[in-house]
Amino acid sequence: MVDPVRIHQAAGCEIIQHPGYLRATVGPGLADEVQECYRALAAACITRACNRVLVIGEATLDPFYHLAGRDTLRSIALAGVPADFRLALVAMNAGLIAVFDAAVVEAGRLNLQARRFITREEAERWLES
Repeated sequence: MVDPVRIHQAAGCEIIQHPGYLRATVGPGLADEVQECYRALAAACITRACNRVLVIGEATLDPFYHLAGRDTLRSIALAGVPADFRLALVAMNAGLIAVFDAAVVEAGRLNLQARRFITREEAERWLES
């Protein structure tokens, strides 16, 4: 088995390439930190032609900072993704549930598969199925 590789780390952001999927832990952080993390995730996803992405969101200030994730979906969709692309979202705070649900709706509009999960384990199982 290949070990996970950290490909980006900054305040409120960690992106790791796991075998089979790209995992981003976004937040907690200030608005610009959260937005930069989603931009870094989009760039990593596009350059690595990823087909599985796990986003674990945390928010202590304003969960609406994570609306930047919805814009990331648009960027990824415009750049093109593999036909089997899947995005799993895990809200670590109750305030993020509605934000991530909005991202799932946007993904549907973009013909991308996305689901929100309660736990990381559930999300990983879906990504690996």
